[in-house]
Amino acid sequence: MPPAPRNRQQRPSPSVYRNRRIAALIIVALLLWGIVSGVMWVVGAIGSMFAPATAPTISAGQPCASGDVTVEAIVGSSDKVASESFAMGSNPFLWYQLTNIGSVDCTFNAGAAVQFYTIKSGNDLIWTSRECDRTGLTDATVTLKPNVPLSSAPSEWLRVRSSSSGCGADQSPVDAGAYNLTVEVGGVLSQTNQFLLG
Repeated sequence: MPPAPRNRQQRPSPSVYRNRRIAALIIVALLLWGIVSGVMWVVGAIGSMFAPATAPTISAGQPCASGDVTVEAIVGSSDKVASESFAMGSNPFLWYQLTNIGSVDCTFNAGAAVQFYTIKSGNDLIWTSRECDRTGLTDATVTLKPNVPLSSAPSEWLRVRSSSSGCGADQSPVDAGAYNLTVEVGGVLSQTNQFLLG
């Protein structure tokens, strides 16, 4: 008696193979998309922790934003001509210039109560308006237009040291040499301006 024929498994058709490959590719693509999205989310979260804070924007007429005002310390003559050297017997005049480096008009306190002049020789404090009589000095709000400098009136320095007893002509005179001026206005400090006394 001849043996019974074996049942042969029918191979899947090419279309089934193709559908399986497409399904596998879709699954792999979804997995990769999930991994990339997760990594990007983690990177963004970490970056936001260390990103610098964005400076607040202000509207015209509001107080100037921090960093929008610069102060320049200036030394020169009574008619506001800047100079770097002064002959013996010639007293320097001191003033400052404010500049709004923002993009809109803003208000700033530039009153005498918040103005401080400091003169040093190296690290030696020579004269500061903090030791002058500041009785009656007040605040004064000014409007600063973008990139339009605003200068103060010049004040004469009598080539003397200041002390706890005052800052005027009755104080000790200084010697010839190199000095530097800084000005602080409304909490904003200028760069140093060096000058020479003969």
